[in-house]
Amino acid sequence: MSRIAATFERLAESEEGAYIPYVCCGDRGVGFTGELVRRLSRAGADVIELGLPFSDPMADGPTIQAAMVRSLSSGFRVAKLFDLISQARSDGVDTPIVVMTYYNPILRMGLDTFCKRLAEAGADGILPVDLPVEESGDLERIASAHELDVIRLVSPTTDDERMAQILQSANGFVYAVSISGVTGQRDSLPHSAIALLKRLREKSGLPVALGFGISNQEQVRQAMAAGASGVVEGSALINIYARGLGDEDGALDLVEEHARGMKDSARAARQRPG
Repeated sequence: MSRIAATFERLAESEEGAYIPYVCCGDRGVGFTGELVRRLSRAGADVIELGLPFSDPMADGPTIQAAMVRSLSSGFRVAKLFDLISQARSDGVDTPIVVMTYYNPILRMGLDTFCKRLAEAGADGILPVDLPVEESGDLERIASAHELDVIRLVSPTTDDERMAQILQSANGFVYAVSISGVTGQRDSLPHSAIALLKRLREKSGLPVALGFGISNQEQVRQAMAAGASGVVEGSALINIYARGLGDEDGALDLVEEHARGMKDSARAARQRPG
């Protein structure tokens, strides 16, 4: 059993929802990213999603796009991803790590080399944002050989036939996209997200994490009530630390406090009767 699967099994047994924060690697510096990962793990994150910066992030909204531009402009490159994960493991972070990436960096390095280095660094899964399921056989085979879960995205516009195809090859958990659009902070949970969670629950026994727009505790409670196993939060975290960057430690404190509250809500929402 993978570390991701074991985590969701443990959470199900204790009736807790998963909190999955997204971190853009290299934004504000590699050292800041490393400390952010440690703080999020300490705050109770169940899985940490590391975003690999890419020059054309078509699935991401303005906040994450800007973070990726800052990261790439400061010199972050793919090789630093592996060092960052290795350092986190050396520092005692045992939270499952999923790398969210566009396919080009994987293809350019070579599928086997990328997956091998990712596994050796201590990662647990890979989420290829823009790789269609019809063209993912090679990556699935190689990732499996290196004991990496391949996480799949499903959106509200995914029809039943395609959903079945995606779910057939998914492992770890399913990433449910709350809206048809890009990432970004939003105030409320759209009806499309609730409908999608219901469809996924009817068609798969895999854990389902809802992302794209999650930013507050009320959305966490709504997602859990609608059947989500967890939530993914990204843009809101970037906005939180960006507001406090005159004081780096203070910015990290703000993120940690927010993450602790989000995890508490995920835990309580799943445990609440009815």
